[in-house]
Amino acid sequence: MTPFSLEMPRAIHFGHGVLGKLPETVREIGERVMILSGAGWLRGSPWDAAIEKGLEGCEIHRFFCPSSEPSVRSVAAAGAAAAAFRPEVLVAVGGGSVMDTTKALSALVRFPGSAERFLEGLPGAVPVPGPGLPWIAVPTTSGTGAEATKNAVITSETAGVKRSMRSRHLLAHAVLVDPELTLSLPLGVTGTSGLDAFTQLVEAYVSRSATAPVRSLVEGAFPLMWDALDGLSRSPGDLGLREKASYGALVSGVALANAGLGAAHGFAGAVGGMFNVPHGLACAVFLPHVLAANTDVILHDIGKLVGASHGAKAQQDPVAWLASEAERFLNEYGLPGDLRGFGIPREIVAELAEKSAGSSMRGNPRELSMKERADILSRVV
Repeated sequence: MTPFSLEMPRAIHFGHGVLGKLPETVREIGERVMILSGAGWLRGSPWDAAIEKGLEGCEIHRFFCPSSEPSVRSVAAAGAAAAAFRPEVLVAVGGGSVMDTTKALSALVRFPGSAERFLEGLPGAVPVPGPGLPWIAVPTTSGTGAEATKNAVITSETAGVKRSMRSRHLLAHAVLVDPELTLSLPLGVTGTSGLDAFTQLVEAYVSRSATAPVRSLVEGAFPLMWDALDGLSRSPGDLGLREKASYGALVSGVALANAGLGAAHGFAGAVGGMFNVPHGLACAVFLPHVLAANTDVILHDIGKLVGASHGAKAQQDPVAWLASEAERFLNEYGLPGDLRGFGIPREIVAELAEKSAGSSMRGNPRELSMKERADILSRVV
């Protein structure tokens, strides 16, 4: 068997009601607690009250992250708040942006300064030198899998790109995945976040760095994620489907942390670094085109991933079937099939092709030339 490494959070708790484990998990570490969340969803919700009640006796500081994806500037604002409060433990309650902000903050509390110096691929970037402040993940969406990853995706305003702060030192101390927290997700967020996880499962499975345990995990999670996306557009309050989506997202995070991703995420990172495009939407829109470009080298693997449970078309041409399913899901969740509504000038396609280089693109199962990258971008923007 090919040698492999598997890096994961210290503890993962999954299932209905596991939010109740938060107080004991926090107190294992300390009682000065900085809670990071979005400004809207958590505040005033029953979950917010439950968290406050469970942490009675702790000193708590609340930090509300901006609705946009994290940037060097927004992470610096979180760092200033942490420096004033001096927390012993961080708790992230929210979606991928909150998770990534908290992950980056865990490093910056211990190693103060700009996050930019840790962003891979930027000039002079250095690795995170050691363990950050312990943090606990409580995801409220089913998409990015950021609760289980070792990278924080941060936009550099000066470079105009999204890059990752990536280190095993950023893995969560504990993850609490309670699917009940996702029940109130709006349809569009359910779609974009779910399609992000869907894309991550596929890209990690066929990545150049995919390993036996990663593929085994993805093979178990993929049909559940497909079921969730297939049903939640019609039955958003179905807790069983929400559970499947939460599990699929969690596994997608473990998978990408250990196997990397591919070109769809490479393109999404380039576009998202310059324009306000939802990350999950960008990944899903690029996925059919990336699958088509990779067909020759992924046909066997995608056939194995899809299996025999989706009918004759899926068995005869699994890559084309998977691409058509991604397009169908976009339509079912009321999402566009391209990014032309985001005002991206076609004149910068070549620049976007250049900026799509990075760790995700390196994981793609075959090398894509600059012309191929530009051709794919031209079909989408």
